[in-house]
Amino acid sequence: MKWEYVGTGLAFVGIGITLMVALPPPWWTKMPPPLVHIGVIVGTLLTVVGVIIAVFGMWPVLPSPKIPLLGMGVAFVIFVGCALWFWVVPDKSFLIELAKPLKRLIAYNLTLVTQWNGHNPLMHGYNIRVDNVSSDTITAKVVFVRADVDGSPTLVTGQGSPVIIPQTQGSMFQATLNEDAVLSLDAKAINVEFEISYDTIPETGVRRSYRKLSYPLNWANGKSSAPLLEPQTIDEWEK
Repeated sequence: MKWEYVGTGLAFVGIGITLMVALPPPWWTKMPPPLVHIGVIVGTLLTVVGVIIAVFGMWPVLPSPKIPLLGMGVAFVIFVGCALWFWVVPDKSFLIELAKPLKRLIAYNLTLVTQWNGHNPLMHGYNIRVDNVSSDTITAKVVFVRADVDGSPTLVTGQGSPVIIPQTQGSMFQATLNEDAVLSLDAKAINVEFEISYDTIPETGVRRSYRKLSYPLNWANGKSSAPLLEPQTIDEWEK
């Protein structure tokens, strides 16, 4: 028996199996998928090469005929692998559990900022207070805020900068117009939609939160006084 071959082969097998099944470090979830795939492929190749080298090292002492014996060994390895696959692969309920959406961590306090100039309602902007209702510190930012009056665009903002919000605290995001928009007395409703993205510190996954609301102009007191504005939720989602 060529012990140097056997030793080298077993060393390759050990390295290969380590690359394939070793326990991952804490930062494993951030590892780019291509690197993970490369590690598994390299581990598999080292395992195969190690097995071949080890077999060549033991070849002289294998009983004859050698080929059927090797075939029986390969068949046994395949059988063991299939058995492990049958018992180790998680069931569907486990996969569904992993697919659950991230928990929502924020609540809103929304304010449509309007004024009455004695003749017409004026729209000044929109305030979005994001309250952190989780037990973690989070970062949040505005992705966009859009408002229109009866479908006519009035307010559009782009992406804002992230803000750190400690536990049980909140932060106000304001979207304002340079000049107040004068609303017609015939206007029916002000529509507002916005999206907020946020994550915990340290990161556990970015959440996206969307709301679309409508503020019908209710002239219950006549058009000689400010209209009543009661919000109605049109659409909302959390991802």
